[in-house]
Amino acid sequence: MKHNEVVQQEFGRQARAFQASPALSAAEVTESVAEALGPKVERVLDVACGPGVLLPALATRAKTVVGVDLTQKSLLLARDVDTDSSVHLVRALAEQLPFRSAQPAASAPADASGPFDAAVLRLALHHFVEPAAVLASLRPLLRPGGRLVVLDVLGPEDPAVAELRNALERLRDPSHTSLLSRTSMLEELRTAGFSVCGERLWSQEREFSDWARIISEPRRMADLKLVLRALCSRGDPSGLALREQGEELWFTYDWGLFVAELA
Repeated sequence: MKHNEVVQQEFGRQARAFQASPALSAAEVTESVAEALGPKVERVLDVACGPGVLLPALATRAKTVVGVDLTQKSLLLARDVDTDSSVHLVRALAEQLPFRSAQPAASAPADASGPFDAAVLRLALHHFVEPAAVLASLRPLLRPGGRLVVLDVLGPEDPAVAELRNALERLRDPSHTSLLSRTSMLEELRTAGFSVCGERLWSQEREFSDWARIISEPRRMADLKLVLRALCSRGDPSGLALREQGEELWFTYDWGLFVAELA
């Protein structure tokens, strides 16, 4: 099965649980993305918007929000999200966004510039085979001085720990590719032509039950829980700070929010 087919299969099943997860829809997280857009934003592009978790927060900052996703079920759920702004939803590949360039040829009229003041990637880059291609597709769609906000879980800096971590993530969700470390994230953004002007790092305690519920695959999650418990009892080489509290398994995710502008 091709990767994009795996993405649609996984997120078609996960969409509603993803939308309902308290950890993923927490106001302090969604609002931090909206605040990072800055004070003057007319049009925002939400890439891999999923079931629209970010749309209400983005709508508080922008007159128009355009959400793009590959999975039809996610877009159907996003369509029902209540916002006060104009929201347009488009089904498309993030690597081949169907919008005109914001950087017209010298002979083009002034109003031919592209439509977006800012773009957002939330919990998305670790589902792309080539994150660089996604970042490259966004750059020409932003107006001069346009801003890109990336929010994602960060991977370990140590390559060996990162390899194990990504293997565990793929056991949970086969659409996962690879988590970027902070160092790799900064490098990817700079290579794509963005200048990083701000970042915020924090950790989030996660409960296995909620993490598993999003996937909606009980057998797969039962197997993964056995693996994680075994790792927990053997010194935990995963970088997840695994720990058991009664019958529940807990771990820690490291998050990063990066604000970048066109270099």
